Amino acid sequence: MRLFRSSRPQRLFILGLDGSPLPLLQSLMNAGDMPNLARAFESGTAVEMNSSLPDVSAVAWTSINTGKNPAKHGIYGFVDRKPGTNSIEVMTSAHVRSKTLWELVSDAGRRAVAINVPLSYPPQRINGVVISDFLAPVLSKAVYPTSVLAPLESIGYRIDTDPWVARQSLEDFIEDFKVTAEKRAEAVTYLMDKEEWALFFVVFMETDRLHHFMWQYMEDKDPKYGPMFLDAYRLIDALAGNILSKLSADDQLIILSDHGFTTLRKEVYLNVWLEEQGYLHFKPGSEKGPSGLEPLTRAYSLDPGRVYLNLEGREIAGSVALADAPALLDELAGRLQDLRDPESEERMIAEVYRADDIYHGPQRDRAPDLLVMPLDGYDIKGTFESDQFTGRGKLVGMHKYDNATLFIRGQRINVDHASVHDVLPTACRLMKLDAPEDLDGRVVVAG
Repeated sequence: MRLFRSSRPQRLFILGLDGSPLPLLQSLMNAGDMPNLARAFESGTAVEMNSSLPDVSAVAWTSINTGKNPAKHGIYGFVDRKPGTNSIEVMTSAHVRSKTLWELVSDAGRRAVAINVPLSYPPQRINGVVISDFLAPVLSKAVYPTSVLAPLESIGYRIDTDPWVARQSLEDFIEDFKVTAEKRAEAVTYLMDKEEWALFFVVFMETDRLHHFMWQYMEDKDPKYGPMFLDAYRLIDALAGNILSKLSADDQLIILSDHGFTTLRKEVYLNVWLEEQGYLHFKPGSEKGPSGLEPLTRAYSLDPGRVYLNLEGREIAGSVALADAPALLDELAGRLQDLRDPESEERMIAEVYRADDIYHGPQRDRAPDLLVMPLDGYDIKGTFESDQFTGRGKLVGMHKYDNATLFIRGQRINVDHASVHDVLPTACRLMKLDAPEDLDGRVVVAG
């Protein structure tokens, strides 16, 4: 194994495969389905990596990108409560309260390229290029600088696969998956040649979409959809091989995912349970949601597994006195921890966390009061629209906290299990870049 010891700043390429668990990648590499990734992995080390709490992509990639927990970077989900109101807002790059890796590189006078990293919309104005994620409504609003737009349009670049296609036809989804991934890879290789860069960071979100709609078919070796799943990964491997072939031997390389995946058995709708148990009430005739909360409400939930008390002074219709909050939290935590599958009586919850146990930083006041983390197979949902406690829709795969991927070329990873918070400090070490002082992660390579 070659260890890089050059004193000059080095380029770093980060390839993100959203939601790809290390055990899956290793299985596919061992089976010969991902020969390009297998060759890359021969020249470094890989370990499983814990995701964020909660393990949703908005939080996980922001934790990767900042090296910090949500109470420092400010992102607890794709949506959050809008301060001072009883409405919900979509989180964007404008809500991120810490410097991202590409901003740190830019601030150091070096150039960076970031493509399709969740919560990169609207694109930051950096010394380099940003192409935003699926939150961008149209491509013209997803790019900085605007000079990049015309080449992307000529390529036929797509911001994302269309999940609604997957809900109608998995065959059509796979075709959409292939075109979107191919166009993203084409944009990557174009910009690798066109741009000067010290950091190049791209995420293929397509793998996450594939898992949500087809993971169980792969695990069950479904005769129709199982091979389609494998073909999709063979394509990703071919595209990755083309991208990695453009790197020099001296370029640093990280391949990673933000969380793992497992088969989804049931979705669990916490707000239904909260309403059934008398914790959640809505005004008669109002739309179900935060804007329709009755003052009698004591708790409600947002995706994924975030539970908020209806606190006086914090919520518009707050009715829970601060003095009563500890006892209510104890009660809720105990009852949520013991939630059972209505059909099998199996336990569904792995852990119920108190905010103070897992979050620390200046954005702590935006944290949920409780975070409910499920056992594998039970996907916690915060929708207000369901009328049943458990159910299942089109999704057959769900996020998994503890088996994400971290691979680093030419380096020995010196921990058995990494954390998403470790990526930024390690990336800064590899690039010989000064890291912020208030990080929650650690450098996981020697030297």
